[in-house]
Amino acid sequence: MVLPSFGQRWKAYRQEVIGSAGPSFLLGDVGGAGDKPTNTVRDINFKSTSFSGGGGYNYFIRQNMSVVGQLSYNMLTAKDEFAGNEARKNRNFDIKTHLVEAAIQYRYYFVKDKFGHSFKLRGASSMFFSQISAYVAIGVAGIYFNPTGKYSDNKYYSLQPLGTEGQGLSGESEKYKTIGLAIPLSIGARYSLGKRWSIGAELCVRKTFTDYIDDVSTVYYDNTAIETAYGEKASFLADPNDGTHPSWTVDGEKRGGEGLKDFYGTVLFSVNYKLIKGNSFKPRF
Repeated sequence: MVLPSFGQRWKAYRQEVIGSAGPSFLLGDVGGAGDKPTNTVRDINFKSTSFSGGGGYNYFIRQNMSVVGQLSYNMLTAKDEFAGNEARKNRNFDIKTHLVEAAIQYRYYFVKDKFGHSFKLRGASSMFFSQISAYVAIGVAGIYFNPTGKYSDNKYYSLQPLGTEGQGLSGESEKYKTIGLAIPLSIGARYSLGKRWSIGAELCVRKTFTDYIDDVSTVYYDNTAIETAYGEKASFLADPNDGTHPSWTVDGEKRGGEGLKDFYGTVLFSVNYKLIKGNSFKPRF
């Protein structure tokens, strides 16, 4: 049998499985850290972070390029009580969104990944850094999301069927879709533990094409009409204001910022395992 050359060794290790987990965050209309929502990292409120987890398959096209497919579950939370703006605190939304994502990304390793056996010199100052690789990635994802709101019984209920901005009522649009597309943008680093195992960390931010990840987008609708059509629970969840400034949430007043689409992101820590093709081999000297 002809063995691959040392320089082509990576081809025997080009397939990899991934398991990952870490915190998640939502950049939408609810909550926010600053006085004015911007849907940027400045809006991340660490009190509202939640969790994400998933798995995937990574295939190396070249030693410095790969395509990765991943399936993940993301819990996204946002609370107006933590907002840096008095009007949003009065608005008083408490949102939990369950989001499932199926994504495919192209990765470019600007510091090449490590394949096969790692030869380290004992005591070498560069030993740690020689095992590090780093990449940037872009792709496309299909998402399903289900925003839920906290009711007076302290339980969370699905909001899309309740038409909280008057969706489905006379003169209003239909209820928004809970499936859509997102563009994931990532930067990550990995550390090799040997010929098969590595660990990694990745920041990934997703641009979406919907403003309803948190169910909030436009203006308040007549709350009496919502209650008549959809019931008392819908009426409460459409406007759970704390009562300090009730005139701030009447029909026609601003409820969200429809000009800004929602973003969400994750900081994932991964364990990666390379699947070796064929028999293992040793390089020749």
